[in-house]
Amino acid sequence: MFKNLFFSMLMLSLVTTGAMAVEWKDLFDGKTLNGWSIHSGFAKYRAEDGEIVGTAVKGSPNTFLCTNKEYGDFILEFEVKCDPRLNSGVQIRSQIAKDPMFFVFRRPDGRPRRILIPPDRVYGYQVEIAGAETGTSGGIYDEARRGFFLADVSDDPDARRAFKDDQWNKYRIECKSSSIKTWINNVPCADLRDSMDAKGIIGLQVHGLGGNFFPYQVRWRNLRICELDTTGPGKLKVVVVTGGHDFEREPFFEMLDSIKEISYTEAIQKDHSELFEDISGWDYDVIVFYSMTQEISEKRRQNFLRLLDRGVGVIALHHIMCAFQQWPEFRKIIGAKYCLADTTIDGVMCKAGSYQHDIDMQISVVDDQHPITEGMSDFVIHDEGYKNCWFDRGNHVLLTVDHPASDKTVCWVRKYGKSNVCTIQLGHDSKAYENRNYRRLVRRAILWTAGRL
Repeated sequence: MFKNLFFSMLMLSLVTTGAMAVEWKDLFDGKTLNGWSIHSGFAKYRAEDGEIVGTAVKGSPNTFLCTNKEYGDFILEFEVKCDPRLNSGVQIRSQIAKDPMFFVFRRPDGRPRRILIPPDRVYGYQVEIAGAETGTSGGIYDEARRGFFLADVSDDPDARRAFKDDQWNKYRIECKSSSIKTWINNVPCADLRDSMDAKGIIGLQVHGLGGNFFPYQVRWRNLRICELDTTGPGKLKVVVVTGGHDFEREPFFEMLDSIKEISYTEAIQKDHSELFEDISGWDYDVIVFYSMTQEISEKRRQNFLRLLDRGVGVIALHHIMCAFQQWPEFRKIIGAKYCLADTTIDGVMCKAGSYQHDIDMQISVVDDQHPITEGMSDFVIHDEGYKNCWFDRGNHVLLTVDHPASDKTVCWVRKYGKSNVCTIQLGHDSKAYENRNYRRLVRRAILWTAGRL
């Protein structure tokens, strides 16, 4: 009941606040397949009485009727009726391979997986459409790439029962920045944050069939889309780097959602630092590090340093101080290092760091004239303390703490290349994210590193 109430309130909010700012557009004219093209297989599609009808063909692999246009942030709605014996789905923000491609990813169990896909193969996010018995409809699968559900509905009884066989089912899919959410018949299903693709085609799938072939059909109608302008005039573009350390995702991103001056994308690092593999299309003003990955190739190191030479801002939060242990330059960039083992730095032995959860820390503002901390007063935060860290002598300290389980310095700023850098040791969990002073600190740090303060 509460999920449906939330959905109704969300719909009302969109109608009342966005009626003048957004516009619904039909993806299907009801008569032709103009604006669409078939890829990957040779299943049949036709327009019939205001519906798109997809029919399985013997021997065909998975086939997709794809929009010729790509979409980034949007709300997509449609109705679908699928033969219970035919699996289907709708691709969102998906890609079409121009040439043969290899993908290498780790499975959920950590083992590597190598996939070769041929030209014209559609790959990417797929919202599942399947018979009610499977209980998988509304989940988000990575078609022809990672090859597993990125967000399933197996642990949600309401979502598992949302799809009904032999009737029209209404889907709603919302893509906004790194967030993808799905609903079926007004029931919330998947809620995913993933940054693999920010833009791509929409595709209607007819699944390939094996030995038990029959020309099963899937039908779609009332397909419409509302493109969203999430950037807004003057908004900062922020990439939030995660991976290598667990955290409380929902309250963390709720904190970032409260910062109205930014539009952000999460970049979950699967092989430690792939964000910096190719920066030719870099479009972010600020990097917020909240990761603890270790490996970074020489190419990726140099690309990251090039971004700093451009003046891209850097925010280093909490456990990022433990990252890239074998790259000495990184500690110089953020001005600190939490050593995972006893380490010699500049000829001096630094002990392995220690930490303590759930302590009340009295924070002192030592520079209330700096743009980040201007007007702030001393405050208390319930957080995790780090001890025995290495600090660069060139740090300009903003905040300190007096607690036996923590080093004295907990927030500082510095310059590296043309970039403003702010490191905040605080920020372990929701108790910190919900602290109004911590929120103010993160917000103003982002604005300062971007040159807005």
